Amino acid sequence: MRIGLCSSEFKVPLDCETYFKKLADLEFPVTQLGFMSLTEFGFTPTGSIEIPGHVDDSVIDKIKNAANKYGVEIAACNGTFNMAHPDPAIREEAIARFEGFTAAVTKFGAKFITLCSGTRNPDHLWSPHPDNETQSAWDDMFDSMKRITKIAEKYGRVLAIETEAANVINTPEKARKIMDDLGSPNLKMIIDCANLFHVGKAHKENVRATLKKAFEYFGNDIVVAHGKDISDSNGIDYCPTGEGIIDYEYFVELLKEYGYQGDMLLHSIYDEEKMVVGRDLIKRYV
Repeated sequence: MRIGLCSSEFKVPLDCETYFKKLADLEFPVTQLGFMSLTEFGFTPTGSIEIPGHVDDSVIDKIKNAANKYGVEIAACNGTFNMAHPDPAIREEAIARFEGFTAAVTKFGAKFITLCSGTRNPDHLWSPHPDNETQSAWDDMFDSMKRITKIAEKYGRVLAIETEAANVINTPEKARKIMDDLGSPNLKMIIDCANLFHVGKAHKENVRATLKKAFEYFGNDIVVAHGKDISDSNGIDYCPTGEGIIDYEYFVELLKEYGYQGDMLLHSIYDEEKMVVGRDLIKRYV
């Protein structure tokens, strides 16, 4: 299992030469790439859509060349948009972009596209809203997911969703339901342990049971693992890997038990020294 890094860990966009050199210097041989993270894309996300509809081949070639130069693989790309946005026009715009985006991902050679299941919050796709629990929110999200899964099937890419307390898919049960209802081999799971906790539940004594439950529901469908951590509190407060409550020894043990073949991508650290600490922590167990 390789230890990699999500490109969102750097707070400002970097040019591709700087980005991939940083990864190599920090000994991260694999990355999950967000298209807003590299200046060459010239792309600024909104609070609802984080993907462009087209990327020039010249840009793709430049980024691939930099990745190859520094020995870094682009394993996954962020395909996040608000699949449950209350405005259907915004959902339609994002879905219209998804084919051109997926074509670019395919040229990068990245097999996995990571997703956000969405929220009724109109301002930001990672923010909660009480209407996320409604049938209409589920139905809109399901329609979006069904349509982009067809695109993924066309290009041979695998979509990966995750449980996220602020989103429509906010429990392992709902993650299992969306995969079963869609019935596509091109829809799988991200395991992000920090995102399994709801308000009031992020306490050390709940960690093992929470992780075990998630694996029981979708452990055989995990294609991306995130090394993200969360503080012991009554809220949802993410922190650098190893500084919170996640039991990484147990996490890696579960991944191995369920036959996970992928990488561990560190997430929500934002400090290069602490990225190295997180990398070394997980290396003890893999």
